[in-house]
Amino acid sequence: MALYKEARILAKSGKKPSTIARDIGIKILYVPFQKIKGLALSLGNNKMIFINDGLPEAEQEFVCGHELGHFLLHPSTNFLFILQNTFYYGKHEYQANYFSFVLQLGERAEEYSNLISEAASSNDLQRLTRLVWELSEKEDDIP
Repeated sequence: MALYKEARILAKSGKKPSTIARDIGIKILYVPFQKIKGLALSLGNNKMIFINDGLPEAEQEFVCGHELGHFLLHPSTNFLFILQNTFYYGKHEYQANYFSFVLQLGERAEEYSNLISEAASSNDLQRLTRLVWELSEKEDDIP
């Protein structure tokens, strides 16, 4: 999909989403949110991603990829990544989730596009993170 071309290009670096975000000038802040998983915020030329510091690392990386997706796919809007406790789950959230998958899986994402598409519409962060782990064939423990 042309929409996720930039994610595929960035994925070739093999870096984590948080490292990629920092490399392109986005500041990452870990904060003690209660219900919010992440937040993408632009203030002038300053771009920041706020991530819930209580999440496991794998979930923090997925959230970071999601928020990075908002910056690159929807640059004119600020977004809250609220996967739980919300009644709104629209097109932009789906696209940001899909972007995070492609960012972490690279070319492998095309092999599993149907599975990723279904998962990207989910509001279950643990499910999203687990699928990244399963599809990337990591040898460490399941997050």
